[in-house]
Amino acid sequence: MRLISRLVVAFSVGAALVVPASVATAAPVPVTNQHRPSCSVVWFDLGNTLVDTRVAGQTTYMPGALRHLRLLRAVGVPVGLITNVPPEWGATDVERAAATKAFVDSTWTEAQPFPWEWFGDRILTPRTTAEFKPAAALFVRGREAAAPCRSFFEGENPVEITAAQQSGLTAYQIGQPDRPAYLPLWRVLVP
Repeated sequence: MRLISRLVVAFSVGAALVVPASVATAAPVPVTNQHRPSCSVVWFDLGNTLVDTRVAGQTTYMPGALRHLRLLRAVGVPVGLITNVPPEWGATDVERAAATKAFVDSTWTEAQPFPWEWFGDRILTPRTTAEFKPAAALFVRGREAAAPCRSFFEGENPVEITAAQQSGLTAYQIGQPDRPAYLPLWRVLVP
């Protein structure tokens, strides 16, 4: 069974890598939880995890971020954002997500737009300053929203990684020199 799971992952990754970008951005074939090797949702921090915000007024993809998102999408793994934004950006997650999109888009300098539609309604933001990461509230909300599937969190901040793990998510710190930039796909797909 493990060999079959690894072959499925290898085939899926290989197919995702050879598919042209224009095809990779097309709507994916629906994948049900019954047909995935593992039921998983991958949550991301936004700033300096998926988008580079280190230069004021310029927002771009972090190196490898778009490729990683495309791979997850190609194999049918839902993605979401768990990101700190000012609670006054809106009364609901939907309003705060819209304000976040507008803020990022206003400074976006890449030719390829950020794929907000891939995240659907899975954009979680703090309702109050007390919910700012590394507080557990957003991680717990993410885990509960993904249930019964497994939840993963990818971010650059080691304190947030620890908080995510303590909240029941499998966490991965990106950008470490001794390992892959982003969570290896097989860890998401193989139970």
